[in-house]
This record gives sequence, C-alpha cells and structure tokens, in this order.
Amino acid sequence: MTADGEPKSLSEITRDMGLNMSDVAAFSGLDESTIFRLWDNTGWLDRVSGRSLQSLMSSVPGIAEYSMAHAIRKRRDVLVNDLHGEGLTVDMSVLERSDVPQQHLLNALEAALHIVRGEATQKTSSFIARFWGREQDRALSAVYSPDPENGLLADPRPLFESSIDLAPRLNRKTYSFHSILALNILTHQVSKVTGAPETDLGFEVPGRQSAFMMRGVVMGSLIGSNDIELAERYRRELDSTPVYAALEEWSFPTYTRDGRISSDFTLPSSLSLRNTATEVLREIAEYNDAYVYYLVSTYIPLALQRDPAFGGKLTELIRAVESRGADCRDKRIRQTCNTLVRQLKGIA
Repeated sequence: MTADGEPKSLSEITRDMGLNMSDVAAFSGLDESTIFRLWDNTGWLDRVSGRSLQSLMSSVPGIAEYSMAHAIRKRRDVLVNDLHGEGLTVDMSVLERSDVPQQHLLNALEAALHIVRGEATQKTSSFIARFWGREQDRALSAVYSPDPENGLLADPRPLFESSIDLAPRLNRKTYSFHSILALNILTHQVSKVTGAPETDLGFEVPGRQSAFMMRGVVMGSLIGSNDIELAERYRRELDSTPVYAALEEWSFPTYTRDGRISSDFTLPSSLSLRNTATEVLREIAEYNDAYVYYLVSTYIPLALQRDPAFGGKLTELIRAVESRGADCRDKRIRQTCNTLVRQLKGIA
C-alpha cells in the first residue's frame, strides 16, 4: 500500500529501482509468464502463491515491506468498517502514530469487536485470554482508553458497557483457564477506566476464578483511582487467603514472560525475575502512589521470596524505591518504602 492507501502493482513497486519484468523473473527464479500475469495487477498479492511470494520477497527490495503493509492495511480496513457498524469509531490518527506494533493494535480492535457484539463463546474467551502480556495489554488499554490523545476509539463507552454485560456470560461453571484469564482482563480494563470496582462485575464464583478476577479489578482500580485504602485491603486479603497470594505471585512473571503461562497457576521452583524486575521498575517510576504502595507492601516482598536477586536488579530497585518513597506525601507509603529499602540493603 502507498501512504494514501492505494494498492500498487508489481510494476509500480519495481519501477523506481529500474527493474523490468525480465529482471524480476531472473532475480526471483520465477517464470517470466508468472511475473507477466502479476505485473500490472494491483491485486497481485491476492493472486500470487505463497512460494512465489517468498521468492519475490527474498530477491526484490520493497516486496516484503509492501506485502506486510498490504496485509496490515487490509485487515485494518475490515476491522474499522466492522467496528463502525457496531457504533465504534476508530481514531485513525492515534492508530497510525502509536508506538505499539500495529499487529497488536489490530488484535485489540478485533477483541473489541467480539466484545461489542456480545459473543459469549469459548472462542471469545480464548481470544481475549491472549492479551495476558505486557505488549498485548498496552494494545488493549489503548482500545479502552478514554484519552482523546491516546485512545483508539473516539468514544469507548459502548465498549465499557458491552464488557460489563459480557463478563458474567463468559463465566462458566466448568473450569476454563481461558475464561479465568479473559474475566481478569475484562474486569481490569473496565475498572482501570472507571476507577472503582464495578458492582455489575461482582458476581461470585468460588476459587481461583473469583480470586483472579478480583485481582484484575483491584489492579485496574488502583491505577484508575489512586485508592491507598484499597491497596491496604488487598494486602490484608493476601495475608489471610492463600489463593490470592498464589495468584499474585504467578501474575507478574507470566505477564512479563519470565515464566510460562500455566493453567494450574504454578511457577517453577527456580525462576529469575529479569523481565518482571524491568516492569516493576517502570511501574514504580510511572504509576500513582496507591499502586506503588501495593508494589512495596505486597508484590515486591512476595517476589523476593521467589527470587532474592530480583532478576539481578536489586541495586536499581533500591534506588527506585528510595527515590519514589521520598516523593510520596503519605506517611504510610514513605515508611513502607523505607522498611523495604532496609530489607533490600540487607540482601544486596
């Protein structure tokens, strides 16, 4: 695709390089008759075979780049039109300037389409569950964001409403790992935007499902509301409820891919939290005080039990906690940061 979205024929792509039909055939090893059939056809990518396309991509500059741009633009246009039909308008300027890979953003838009259509199927649960991960989460957050500068949708409110409606219907009586992840992801995104746990999402399901869903609500609410008391209540809940502590310990390493996403919510006995450490350091610097309090009072002490070296970043962690603690107005947060720093210096 060109910058304005118009398709290009094979002859147009190669013209600026001074390559003619015979040149392309010779370099790619394809029959000239094959190149002839594709040469002036702007829809040639839909006609070329996979093997022939590989030969062209590996021998003619610009073909690989054009092929990827074509595939992305084609999928994008379909999703934008389908979402428009459901009452959601995609902000194309945000989509085009985002630093999140376009493929992740298109996946997130497809998830939004499943949600706004109310498709309460196992396929939908499985698709949404794939957004458990740092880059995927960034893409989905952009879809839910009401920020006019960074939100992919001009008005995401119908998506919030559809998510609240869909979440209980994704809940199944039988154990489904993908449903558990999908519920967590939906509740996290909605509560992050609303800033408070949604009563409509507060249905009761025993065991891991309700615990993991509640973690999604709490994390989103902390980010959205800066509620320190909520962080403290969550800490106390972890102290008294083993399933919460187990899920909390599992969440960060799998989200950052330090550990494998496992349906039994277990981690290997030996695990270096390298990616987790990088993510936690970023969050200490960027997130609000309530979320930082959750990190220093709840997650980091738990992580140190799993990996006392904290992914080889103890020194950076000490500096980050010291610096952030000094900037916090809340006395409880400052004291918790100071206590953690003393503990970390004893390890380092």
